[in-house]
Amino acid sequence: MSAITRGLTNPFRNKARAIVVVALLSLVTGFLALLIQATLASRDQIAAMEGRVRTLIELREAGAFGTGGFGGDHPVGEEHFSTDTLDAVARIPHARHLARVDEYVYQPEVDASKKNAYAMVIGLHPGAALRAIGEVDYENARIATGRNLTPGDADANVAIVGRLYAEQRLGSGKRIVLGGRPFEVVGTYTTTNDFGDNHVFIPINAFRVVFDPGKKLSKIFVTVDNVANVERVVEDLKKIAEADVVTAPEAVSTARTTLGTLAVSSAYAAMLLFAIGAVVMVFIMVLSTRERIREIGTLKAIGASNREIVLQFLSEAFGMSALGAAGALLLALPAAPLLSRVLGVPIALDANVVLLVLAGSTIFAALGSLYPVFRGLRASPVDAMRRTA
Repeated sequence: MSAITRGLTNPFRNKARAIVVVALLSLVTGFLALLIQATLASRDQIAAMEGRVRTLIELREAGAFGTGGFGGDHPVGEEHFSTDTLDAVARIPHARHLARVDEYVYQPEVDASKKNAYAMVIGLHPGAALRAIGEVDYENARIATGRNLTPGDADANVAIVGRLYAEQRLGSGKRIVLGGRPFEVVGTYTTTNDFGDNHVFIPINAFRVVFDPGKKLSKIFVTVDNVANVERVVEDLKKIAEADVVTAPEAVSTARTTLGTLAVSSAYAAMLLFAIGAVVMVFIMVLSTRERIREIGTLKAIGASNREIVLQFLSEAFGMSALGAAGALLLALPAAPLLSRVLGVPIALDANVVLLVLAGSTIFAALGSLYPVFRGLRASPVDAMRRTA
């Protein structure tokens, strides 16, 4: 029997212990890989968010409370924050620095028979970002199923609904009724937040037909062409009396803190799991070496070289780690979407997770083989026989 074959079969001399060790390695390696991905995803999300929002400015009606965009009731035709405000934005001296302007109009919707039923119907131009009230930042809501609104939907009765809205009200149907008019649901979105996932997006033209808000708007989002021009544009926007200006960095400070805390927590948890995995692997290999010290002496006595002894322990350590890696991948398949929903960051069983699992298993195997290799090289047949006599 070759040294490699002996090493691969050695763990199964004690089948119960082998099963426990492989199960522990699977848990540790799988969750280690997912937590590392969560850490990286959190940091990527922070970087992407900061890069995106540095040029984004929010306008809402003067005196509006929170994110709702409702500053006061005015008779139809006498709206203070309206499409006329859009014209004022376009006329500011530095309007050439505006890369994009998106207008939104909101309508609260309440269903007392449903949990978390407070929702919002949001009218926007197809192609604008899906910004749900309750999101922790101004990242677009992600389309989960179906499609987004397209320019061809400008005058169509179509809708994008949130994940929670779909679960509680849509059922198995593909239509919703707003203001007595049926709307075809062409997609669902998610923000991984129940409040943010409880809205309906429809084309702004259809919104005006259904709810008749006149010229009224709830929010205007202005994207500046360059970070260097943001302060200049903000000063000009502040001259519009009916609007309050909120710069995106102010609005996302909580999100930055939340995601930063999540990244740090995930990193610490990953380090803890790595330490546990290393300890488990080293302990098992130390135990295995001590149990087989006489066997090592016998092999050396009958002519086994140091190379064969090293290969035996290396193959044993890497064999166990390989089984742990296979178990980790099987564990990560159902755990990834669950952990993604709990942490609120995108985590999936992809090539990165596979590579992390393989890397973790290789490192555990290398650490676990250090002691047995060291002892195996130093052991002499006489010493081994004497210690076990």
